[in-house]
Amino acid sequence: MENGADVKRIDGTIAGYDPGGNGKNGFAVLRICDGKPASISVTTLSNSEAVINEIRTNSILGLGVDTLSCWCTGDSGWRPADLWLRKRYPEVRNSIMSSNALFGSMGINGMSVLVETASNSGSITLSETHPKVLYYALTQKKYNYRECPTEMDSFLSNVLGGINIRTSNDHEWDAVISAYAILMGMTGVWKNDLHELQPEDNSRIVKPCGKTFYYWPDD
Repeated sequence: MENGADVKRIDGTIAGYDPGGNGKNGFAVLRICDGKPASISVTTLSNSEAVINEIRTNSILGLGVDTLSCWCTGDSGWRPADLWLRKRYPEVRNSIMSSNALFGSMGINGMSVLVETASNSGSITLSETHPKVLYYALTQKKYNYRECPTEMDSFLSNVLGGINIRTSNDHEWDAVISAYAILMGMTGVWKNDLHELQPEDNSRIVKPCGKTFYYWPDD
């Protein structure tokens, strides 16, 4: 984790969530002590209801989720953040799809957790994440958990101050880097918020779960 004069100190618990199908919901709980990552628990949960229960149980301060946290009413549902990422990272642009092209667990489980969390825990900071593109942005390497799980776990251990990271599947890995992203955003290390980008046409941003962020590392 980076240091700086303007970095905010937080203490408590934050989390990352990667939506999936039945039995494929990655969830990571990261505990921060004296402003530094102290411990982490990583698991695969059965469904989004189990995720919501974990959020309530752990009194979470911030949640990073690999899902759309807002929509756009323009052509194909393309959001300014999506278009910016595709232009900025052409090597992995195929991982960034329009809202209308997405379906299943990302659109349903992810948004269900965000809406329920925003409705019942208004003080939680919510951020969208994109693990595959984020990994490339941070390492200049393409995401390849299937062939490089140990290397990718080691990367997470390094950025989280050396705490041991051991994931069992890509859903858990995505959950951990999502927790890292919310940590970087809440502490002010990452100052970019891709949700501040505005549509260039006459479309609008629709926010079903209220205010959310899309924290992204600085260039």
